Amino acid sequence: MQTRTCCPACLSVPLTEVYREPYTSDGIQNYLKTQYEGNASSTADDCLYVLSRCQRCGLSFQKYIPGDPFLGEIYNSWVPGTDFEREHRNYSLEEYRYLAEQVQFVIQHLGRPPAAVRMLDFGFGWAHWSRMAMAYGCRVSGVELSQERSAHGQSVGIELLTLEDLPDQAFHFIHTEQVFEHLTEPRAVLDRLVAALAPGGLIKISVPDAVTSLKKIEGGQSFGSLSANDKMPIAPLEHINAFSHASLVAFGKAAGLRPVRPSFYRLYNSASGLLQLKNLARVLARPVYRHVFPRNTFVYFERAPQ
Repeated sequence: MQTRTCCPACLSVPLTEVYREPYTSDGIQNYLKTQYEGNASSTADDCLYVLSRCQRCGLSFQKYIPGDPFLGEIYNSWVPGTDFEREHRNYSLEEYRYLAEQVQFVIQHLGRPPAAVRMLDFGFGWAHWSRMAMAYGCRVSGVELSQERSAHGQSVGIELLTLEDLPDQAFHFIHTEQVFEHLTEPRAVLDRLVAALAPGGLIKISVPDAVTSLKKIEGGQSFGSLSANDKMPIAPLEHINAFSHASLVAFGKAAGLRPVRPSFYRLYNSASGLLQLKNLARVLARPVYRHVFPRNTFVYFERAPQ
């Protein structure tokens, strides 16, 4: 395990310990057994699960994190496999609508013809978002560590790149979904993505909201006593960066980005499913939530125009 001695987001040193528990505790052992379907080894048993908080930007994060060999063990041997057919079969109409709304919003915000919009999907997984963007006529490149998912992405038309090979100021929009909570060095990755973003371009960062989980664990609850939903944002070994809205905004600003408050017009103009009663409340409320009360951990950031 590696030890973090400074904030992985703003790189500041003053830190406060929030929570501590050995990996051998019943709560964490039961979680690992369930989460990894019995595949977890004893590699972490001599380590501590410690949450620290940056006194400057407010990010909470795991102090002790897996090194590269251990990460390889987790993602190659522990994590249960998923296949495209299962993912594709379980994707609902509402999920596709939600992707379409996001793509439409971005194209409208940029004010460019779709064919003139170059996008990067960083950590594209099974490429659902990328395929939606390509369906609207955008040019999509992607970065993905999984060889199986990379091969699938290439087969559907995604131009494969690596983080190190990203061209400077090339992309009008960069999409990241459930990525930054996993990264051992999130600031270094964001700095590289910002360099690849064109002036005036947008980057979307969406991560789990850890506020409720942290509040409960700081209030005296043990990790094992949390619900499955509350364990997820602070999951040992994987969700090593636990964001709130405030710490996510601070993260973007530290990298020179400006948070964008989406306009009502563009949000509603991108919405679909308004005529279905079961969707009406969600479709009407989501833009208000994003525009009037932007307190969640789904944030669009903009690189300053030149």
